[in-house]
Amino acid sequence: MISLDKKKQTTDSLDKALSDAGSVFLVDFGRIVVGHDVELRKALNKQGIFYRVAKNTLIRRALNKAGITALDNTLKLPSAILVGSKDDPIAPARAIVEFQKAHAGFLASKITWLDGDTFPGKAIADVAKLPGKRELQAQVVQLFLSPGTTLVGLIKGPGSKIAGQLEALVKRLDEAA
Repeated sequence: MISLDKKKQTTDSLDKALSDAGSVFLVDFGRIVVGHDVELRKALNKQGIFYRVAKNTLIRRALNKAGITALDNTLKLPSAILVGSKDDPIAPARAIVEFQKAHAGFLASKITWLDGDTFPGKAIADVAKLPGKRELQAQVVQLFLSPGTTLVGLIKGPGSKIAGQLEALVKRLDEAA
């Protein structure tokens, strides 16, 4: 039996993590062995990913408090919750896929909530392939700079030829005078 203090601690940590959630991943915790769980916790801790095993009722309450009700129907078997930050909401998906490769069958994704949309657990590999926020920002900057670079090149090419011709003309006029 879990004490009230432990429930309060769990609820508080879930509320805090979900208040700044960019993504939520629910995984089936029933098949993971203790050694693998410790390994997973360490890997997720290094990446700054929130991971908690809790009773489904506590997870449901915290999700509902955060306004995420789309995941309620999947909270039936023992569950663990991973919460991705708004800065890198895809990081938990990558961590889950990496862990699944190393330990086949031990961590099954149930469902993913990402920016208001839900994806079935089978789509976790596809979600993990999405670029992160920083990668997308870099791509946008590159797209903005690309036409400018091309434009500068186009302007600079003929402009440098004209400048060279003007310089040669000034040189000839100086020599003639």
